[in-house]
Amino acid sequence: MQSPQVGDLIHAGTEALERSDWAGARLVFERVLDGDGSAGNAEAAEGLGLALWFQGQVAQGIQWRERASTAYAAERCADDAARVAVWVSDQHMIAGRPSAARGWLARAERVVEGTPVSTGHGWVAIGRAEQATSVEEQARQAERALRIGRETGAEDLEVLALSLLGRAELAAGHREPGMRLLEEAMVAATAGRVRNIHTVGSAYCHLVTACAEAEEWDRAREWCEHVEAFAQAHRAAPLMGVCRTVHADVLLATGHWSEAEVALESAVAALDRSIPELSVPALASLAELRIHQGRLREAEQVLSGREEHPSSLRSLALLHIAEGRPQVAVSLLERGLSETEGHAVRTAQLLAALVDACLAAGDLQAAETATEQLDRLAAESGMRLGSGRADLAGARCALAGGDRGTAAERARRALRAFGALAMPLDAALARLELARSLADTTRELARDEALAAQSAFRALGASRELDAAAQLLRELGGGTGPRPRNGGDLTSREQEVLDLIALGMSNGQIAKALRISEKTAGHHVSRILMKLGVHNRAEAVAHAVGRDRGHGPGIGHE
Repeated sequence: MQSPQVGDLIHAGTEALERSDWAGARLVFERVLDGDGSAGNAEAAEGLGLALWFQGQVAQGIQWRERASTAYAAERCADDAARVAVWVSDQHMIAGRPSAARGWLARAERVVEGTPVSTGHGWVAIGRAEQATSVEEQARQAERALRIGRETGAEDLEVLALSLLGRAELAAGHREPGMRLLEEAMVAATAGRVRNIHTVGSAYCHLVTACAEAEEWDRAREWCEHVEAFAQAHRAAPLMGVCRTVHADVLLATGHWSEAEVALESAVAALDRSIPELSVPALASLAELRIHQGRLREAEQVLSGREEHPSSLRSLALLHIAEGRPQVAVSLLERGLSETEGHAVRTAQLLAALVDACLAAGDLQAAETATEQLDRLAAESGMRLGSGRADLAGARCALAGGDRGTAAERARRALRAFGALAMPLDAALARLELARSLADTTRELARDEALAAQSAFRALGASRELDAAAQLLRELGGGTGPRPRNGGDLTSREQEVLDLIALGMSNGQIAKALRISEKTAGHHVSRILMKLGVHNRAEAVAHAVGRDRGHGPGIGHE
């Protein structure tokens, strides 16, 4: 039985953790451990490990929590021993030590073996979900953890299981059920139902990462803002790094490259101080940005030493394509695809790059096979981005095979998809394929599309793509300066926003007039500018004036 003094110290340390006073918690728990508080040792070791982890001293944090799990097991506190062992296992997996991760998960399994179903079994299921080699197994284990969490009233377990299950559903291409689960987890995490700060942080990581992986940009942007505020308030350096990586991916996809570059560099700096292994996705995104910017040597330096990390395979493949080694890219992508079974989102990302690599290598048949797989994935998942990628790949394959009619149709569909998602680089790439497909039949329209793509590439700073647009324009003949455009298809809501822009309204005034949030108004404005191929509100107003003089409305469906 622990002494009253040790019990008071443990209570004080726990309260310090809950208010994110890492330094204060550390001092209290170190005092307990220095005094050899016997029964309080397990709790103190766990608390000290958590305080150190949040301070960025990750290795020491893991060591103390390893001791905590062992101490809990010795005290026959099986549920706590399993819970902490699963946490340790996850940390080893993140750090690229799979053997140690499997060993600690096995320890968690053994400590609850033969005992009645309890929260410990739920935490073991969490560990199995995190280490699952397939999305199907991840979902199965997350469902088990969720069921146990609800049966035992363990809200920490329930929220973490919800976030893992939602991530698995989204990865499998089940968008609607996946988003419902993730939103339920986000509401639970933000409602104060979970007191363990690390559980909240882990759930947040799953939430924002899942949205980024599925390229649900609007939700990822909204949740990143919330998680970033949480991370700053709790001085959670590892979580800040992960969140900034996800936020940077959102910024890259939606065309805010200078902001994305700052976010990526900040993410790498934050993670290098805490968990360097988590910086690889940020470095991979930074490398892809450098490739688009034509800074290939810098991209190569960023990826150096990370050739075997799964997060780097796509970036490495794109670099090899840019450097004229498409066959190497094909090998890398095929290796990556062998490890993404059941993960619809990652599979689609790699397949899209594989189509480009195969075409660059002159293997049209392989490119068409990869495109057929993309088409099936898009049809099964119903994801707009998946359809856009499949159509862009289909347009490129059709062009390579000489079927310009099919190429034009698929390029138009890709343009609509990327336009609706406000992804300017991808929309401009679709325009470029459309221009190529129209070059032999409607040369003037082809030139207009190529000019619009060129304008978008120039605004982004995508120098490699800009060179490709300039080359096509030379082939088409005529000038390569900007031309006025009639714009893409606007939804009825976007048309309303354009009318209000023409009246000189700010985003705030538009939001008030339409009874929407200012953030939503801003998103509408960004999409309008991208769809019209213009750079600012003044050019959008000029378009609106031209439309009213009889140039056609260009309105699509809501």
